[in-house]
Amino acid sequence: MDKILKILIVEDEALVAMLVEDALTLHGHVVLGIADTQAAALALADAELPDLALCDVRLALGDSGLAVAYQLAERGVPCLFLSGNCPETAEHPRIVGCVAKPFHTAGLGLAVAAAYAKATGDVPVRVPAELTFY
Repeated sequence: MDKILKILIVEDEALVAMLVEDALTLHGHVVLGIADTQAAALALADAELPDLALCDVRLALGDSGLAVAYQLAERGVPCLFLSGNCPETAEHPRIVGCVAKPFHTAGLGLAVAAAYAKATGDVPVRVPAELTFY
């Protein structure tokens, strides 16, 4: 059994956010909240520090998921992008990779486990094809 993680979802498309939340809870994880802006994401993270954040690159109000991921990483939170616009590199070692949209929710549990393992210095047991590490 993989470690149960507290996860923050940073996604401005409500339907995608709900699908991600459902997939994560089916894998036993706890979703601390869903944020669609930079301010909301940082407020949720400051209220309870997540083990991992899943961030879209483009957010509501013109906010940047890249900026959110960097600020979360500076707070010690590992980040994994879920985006149709995966960046080729990351500016911070705690930003570990990207799962490209569209993705299969069934593989999301594997991607989260692999990203968390990499972020904590472990070797991921299985890395799904849709996950690209930086």
